[in-house]
Amino acid sequence: MKRKRGSIATEVDDPEIQPLSPSFVDLPSPITTNILLRLPIKSVLICKCVCKDWHTIISDPHFAKLHFKDAPADVMIRTNDPKRVSRTLHLLEFQPKQFIGRSNYDNGSRFCICDDFCKPNCKHHIKFEAKFKLPLRDAKMVLDKMLEAKNGGRKRSYIACKPRDDKFDVLNSCKGLLCLCGPMDRNPLVVCNPVTGEFIRLPEGSKILRKAIDCGFGYHEKTREYKVIRVFDSYARDPENAKNWLYNGRVAEMHTLGTGSWKNVDIGIVPYRLQFPTSLNGALHWLSPINYGYEELVVRFNFELERFEEFPCTVKSFGMTYRDNINMGELNGCLYLCGIFNFCINLWLMKKYGVKDSWTKIYNIDMACSHWPFGLYRPIKLFNKGSAVLMYHSCNFLIYHERRRHGFNFLKVRGTEFKFEAFAHIPSLIL
Repeated sequence: MKRKRGSIATEVDDPEIQPLSPSFVDLPSPITTNILLRLPIKSVLICKCVCKDWHTIISDPHFAKLHFKDAPADVMIRTNDPKRVSRTLHLLEFQPKQFIGRSNYDNGSRFCICDDFCKPNCKHHIKFEAKFKLPLRDAKMVLDKMLEAKNGGRKRSYIACKPRDDKFDVLNSCKGLLCLCGPMDRNPLVVCNPVTGEFIRLPEGSKILRKAIDCGFGYHEKTREYKVIRVFDSYARDPENAKNWLYNGRVAEMHTLGTGSWKNVDIGIVPYRLQFPTSLNGALHWLSPINYGYEELVVRFNFELERFEEFPCTVKSFGMTYRDNINMGELNGCLYLCGIFNFCINLWLMKKYGVKDSWTKIYNIDMACSHWPFGLYRPIKLFNKGSAVLMYHSCNFLIYHERRRHGFNFLKVRGTEFKFEAFAHIPSLIL
């Protein structure tokens, strides 16, 4: 029997020829695009390989911008094995319903986020939706070894990479991209998109000896440019004794992606150390870990004016006793401060950007009544307009907390004996 595609209203006289019913490919392009825009990033990547029409739609830069605009922040997880170069990033896309109805930490239950082969019979398994790779720091060495084997040289079953020399640290996430830095000096080296696998190596800066680099990666909304800022201690040769180095003050440099150089910017009021770079509203923000004032000190780099500024903050200082347990970042488009004070976890949100009086305490969790472990709590995601929060703890686990239950779910990553890091990231097809 022959079959052919035709209109539903078409009459077919030949009983041997029957028309096919309409299929997905018959949909108009705008409708197909609208459907694809609603899919999570992993499904979009799969659909890109289905047919040429879908590949063309998804490859369009306009599609990437529209998909990123409505994409929620997900959790990116990376294991930190000191004996290996940890290049794999796990993107975790989940909903609160995965935790509802489960026992909390008070009952001694631990839930896992693990690969299937680690614990196939696990009843509380949360599956990683996608895996991505970071670029190699010394990619030239790897390519040279591969070329050597191709040209008749000794073939290698694997190419050894020294963790100390080849490992990247994730500096911060911004608009779907990650900035990677050196683990020792914190020098920004690469900007990459873990979803597409594309990356840009940053140019080398001045050859001045430097240490204690403070840096950050941000986006200038008006010019639509990605920028990297770094602040470091500079040294110069002693003119009287070439073997000695003399301290030459603090220096700030800015690099715009797409250019091949670094630009000096006014150092202004920058404190000695800066932590937790956060890109928001066309500026870069840092939290100063050294603060003896009444309120917490937040520093902002204004991309439009190209200068450092003190950012308004009314959050009372957590004190020097708890300095190691304070952090800053972005939640639902707002700047947050989170820390421990008097054995309570305090989470502050700046609900109106730049308005000093808009700092609001949305969580005040008593650690004693629920047996919360001490340490650094880093909020990653808010659910249901702030009724629940997912946090990363510095002792190597995730915590899901619902305000109405006054308890928490304790999630471990099984399948690894080493620490892992977790941070918020919005997956993107841009770059």
